[in-house]
Amino acid sequence: MNKLVFAAIASAGTLLAAGAVAADGIKGKIASASSFAALDRNGDHRISRSEAGFDRLMSQNFVEVDTDGDGFVTAAEFAAAEKSRTPLTAR
Repeated sequence: MNKLVFAAIASAGTLLAAGAVAADGIKGKIASASSFAALDRNGDHRISRSEAGFDRLMSQNFVEVDTDGDGFVTAAEFAAAEKSRTPLTAR
């Protein structure tokens, strides 16, 4: 069941995974070109600070996305950030 939930979250993240952070730096907003699954390089179902370093936008917003401050972004934290992120805009 957990694998199914994780797969659904990862799939949703993939569908939403492109964008830009608002120029005004609205707290809690993330837009990443990568999906959760792509950022979770070691497959432990969480993104570490070093894993986030592979994506510039995720790295810049890591502290805001890591809402519990444990040093890792979970699938739930990632999904919440994606849900509240700034919409894509054409550049």
